[in-house]
Amino acid sequence: MPISIAKTSKKILNNHHGFSLIEIMVALLLAAIIFIAVPTGDMSNKHRALQNAIDDFDRSVRFASNESVLRNRLVRLRVDLEKDPLEYVVEYGPGENLVLPDHSEDKATDSLSLEEQKVAMEESKKLDGQFTKVEEFEDIRREFNHDISFVGLVSTIQKDVMKEGQAILYFYPTGERDGGLIFLSTDQEMGWLEIEPFQNETEQTYYTFPTERVSKLSDLQQTKMDEIVKEWQKN
Repeated sequence: MPISIAKTSKKILNNHHGFSLIEIMVALLLAAIIFIAVPTGDMSNKHRALQNAIDDFDRSVRFASNESVLRNRLVRLRVDLEKDPLEYVVEYGPGENLVLPDHSEDKATDSLSLEEQKVAMEESKKLDGQFTKVEEFEDIRREFNHDISFVGLVSTIQKDVMKEGQAILYFYPTGERDGGLIFLSTDQEMGWLEIEPFQNETEQTYYTFPTERVSKLSDLQQTKMDEIVKEWQKN
């Protein structure tokens, strides 16, 4: 960047018989601003990785939505948060009506008794057993980048943010789907995918963390996510 500016300045000087001191100072100031504004290679690479990861989830949402209509079955996008690196799959349910668990009064896992945790685990396994992987999805799914962390997922039927275990979005043969937010992050920036429940629309948003941090990264992620989720659930 500085070399390019120097060459341009030289050409102008030859054609216009020189600049005043003020003009040179203004040019140098502009060059400095541009240099500062251009992201470093590390930041640029991480932003690209974050954008690619959110694009992948965007494509996965569209794929799952289409599969549900084509198969005329309930389909889900399931993110396994216990795997490292993180894994996500698209699965379809049985042909007959499937009753989904009611999450309206779900408690946090750590607040459940051992017996309640056992029952919840058995119910989850029983439900999982009724879904089958869409093999074609494996051909388009990319590996999750090591620079990206999955922060959380919230949906219209799962009001609390899912950050552990399995995070799931459901898609229906009618063309409807769970509305939701999927949050991903690097150590410099957070991005989230907003999914419309009744329209085939999504929106991506990015937020850069302050350079001077007074909190841990995990605290910054949690605070920003809580802020976005609260606003989203009001609408």
